[in-house]
Amino acid sequence: MLCTHVTIYNVINYYHRHNDVNYTDRYNAGRPPALNSKQIKQLDRIIQRNLSTTAAELLSLTNFNTTERTIQLYRRSLGYRPLKSLVKVKSNNINEEKRYQFAAFHHHANMKSYIFEDECYVGLRSTQQIVWCERGEPTPTKEISSLRAHVNLIGFIWWNGYVFRRFNNWLNTDSYCEIVNEALSGNLSKLNGF
Repeated sequence: MLCTHVTIYNVINYYHRHNDVNYTDRYNAGRPPALNSKQIKQLDRIIQRNLSTTAAELLSLTNFNTTERTIQLYRRSLGYRPLKSLVKVKSNNINEEKRYQFAAFHHHANMKSYIFEDECYVGLRSTQQIVWCERGEPTPTKEISSLRAHVNLIGFIWWNGYVFRRFNNWLNTDSYCEIVNEALSGNLSKLNGF
C-alpha cells in the first residue's frame, strides 16, 4: 500500500491521542486509493515493458478506471524518474566484416601508395527520448538506424598529407568527382610520388 509521510504521521498521532490499538482497522478517512495492490503491480510490469510510454499511453494499455494524472503519480511513487535515453547508431556487421577483409588482404601493402577517403554525415539535432527508470538502474540505450545529417564532411589522407572539406547536400557521382578534384588539385605536387 502506498501512502505519504503525512498519512503515516496522522495515523501515529491518532493512535497516541486515542490509545486505540485497533486504529488501523477503523481508520478509513479520506478517499480510497485509485489502484489496489494488484493493479499497482500490473502497472509496474507495464512500465517496465514500455519505458518510453507516456501516462496517457500507459492508461490505454490498462483497464483502470482512473486518470492520466493518477498514472503519473503512481509511476513516480513506484520510483520511476524521467531520463533522456542514450543514443547509439546500430552497427552494420557487413561493413565491419568488409573493412576487416580489406585490412587483412592489404596488410603487406605499401601504405605510401594509397589515398584513403571517407565521408561523414554529422547529425546536430537531438534524437533522444524520455524514458522512465527506477533509481539506480542504468539509462537504457536507444538504437537508431542513422542520424540526419546537418554537417557533411569528406576527408582524404595519404602518407605525407591530408585534406578535409565540408560539402552541402548529398553526394552523387558528379558532386563527388567535383569535390575530389577541388580538394586534391592543390596537393598534386605532394601526390606525384605515387
